[in-house]
Parts: sequence; C-alpha cells; structure tokens
Amino acid sequence: MLWEELSAMEFETWVKKSEGVCILPLGVLEKHGDHLPLGTDMYTVRAVAEKVAEQTSVVVFPYYFLGQIAEARHVKGTLAATHRLIMDALLEMCDEIHRNGFTKILILNGHGGNLYFLPFFAQQFPGLNRPYAVYTYFESNKSDEQIKEIKARSGEENMGFHAGFSETSLIMHLRPDLVHMERVKLKESDSMARLKDLENLNAFSGFDWYASFPYHFAGDPSKATAEHGKIIFDMVVANTVKVVNAIKADNVSLKLIEEYNAKAH
Repeated sequence: MLWEELSAMEFETWVKKSEGVCILPLGVLEKHGDHLPLGTDMYTVRAVAEKVAEQTSVVVFPYYFLGQIAEARHVKGTLAATHRLIMDALLEMCDEIHRNGFTKILILNGHGGNLYFLPFFAQQFPGLNRPYAVYTYFESNKSDEQIKEIKARSGEENMGFHAGFSETSLIMHLRPDLVHMERVKLKESDSMARLKDLENLNAFSGFDWYASFPYHFAGDPSKATAEHGKIIFDMVVANTVKVVNAIKADNVSLKLIEEYNAKAH
C-alpha cells in the first residue's frame, strides 16, 4: 500500500497489516546518459517497492530523492544536497515513519552512489537511542545465477554501470515514453580511467567516478529492450520480497536495540 494513498482513518490498520514494516525507496536526480530521464533511479526503486507491496503487505513511503550525488553537481538537472542535510533529513524521515507506528524501516536503495552513504547512515544508530530498526538493501542486487540468466537471454555480457544495458532496459519496461535511444553517444560511455593506478590499488577518492565517467554514462545500451527490462525487474522484485519477508520474520533486531540502548545510554 502506498503511504500517500491511505486516509488517516486507514493508516493504523495498514501499520498492523504491514507488521510494522515500511519501505522507504531512495533514489536521486542525476544524468543517465542523454537517453534516460534524470529520475531513472527514483522511477526504478519506487516501481520495485510498489510491486513488492502487491506481493507482501507493506507500506511504501512516497518518492524520496535526497541521496548522495555530489559527484554529479557539474551536470544540469542534478539535485545534490550537502551530506549533512541528507543525513539529517533521512534521519528525520525515519523518526517520522516510526512516530506514525512503524518499528522496522527498509531503506530500499536505487542508486549506486548511496552504497557508502547508507551503511554509514545505519552505523550511527547505536549512538542515537532510537527504538526502531533500520535496514538497507540495494534493489539492483542479483545472484550470480540471475546474472547468468540475463546474459544468456540477452546475449549481452556487459550489464553496464550507469545508463547501460540494465538500466535502459528497466526504463524501457517501466517508462518507455522517457527513453530516447537516438540521443545515445556511445563514445561518452567509455571509461577515461584517469585514476586507474590508484583504483588498481583499492585506494579510494571522492573523484573516482568523475575521473572515469564525467558524462554520467557507463555501458552499452544498444541491446536493451523492454522485454529484458521486465526479466530484470521481476528478478529484483522477487529478491526484495525475500528481504521484506525476512525483515518481518526478524524477531532479534528490536530486542538487540532495546538491550543495547539500556546498556549504552
């Protein structure tokens, strides 16, 4: 069930139906080549959350886009809030979700640039004395078997990091009206590898992504189709349903939080 579609009278009933679980789908607004919309991550992660809610009772938080995207401030259309703001805003949203009755919050991530931010966000909770549980999960996760199946069906070996085969196929499936393949500049998807020597040593810099992909395009979308997008979409939905059901069955986290808070605060 979508949070914004509930009436105030229905809300408490759905908190119970969801077993206290709310999904917060988190994307960003950023360039995805010249052929996909700025809201690609938002569209995808929200669609996954909505489909999950059709398969297991859960409440889905409205569209949310304040994620980590500092590396795209040079590109028009990007909304890159400060890191302090995105941390504080997400915490307030979680507090508000809990105030409305939920005890377990799944932050469903739709953006690769959040893969450092969200674990760090979750790590602060032992010091916050909050009585609810926060989980994070990247909706693009796929098993090795699933990746092999996609490759076998599509004949495409390179899934693409950003606006490539996978993401383009997904948007072709979800929002074909927003895909403009005639605008693809494939040369811009090549890695410039300007910090390759450091990356090969696993040294990290905040400019790693910009150093390789300043055009915010990484991968070849030429084999992308809506049919492949549906295959990928169904896979990630099934994976996320398993995560949500595991969270519902989790009888440990809330006890650990209560135990820890009693000792640490």
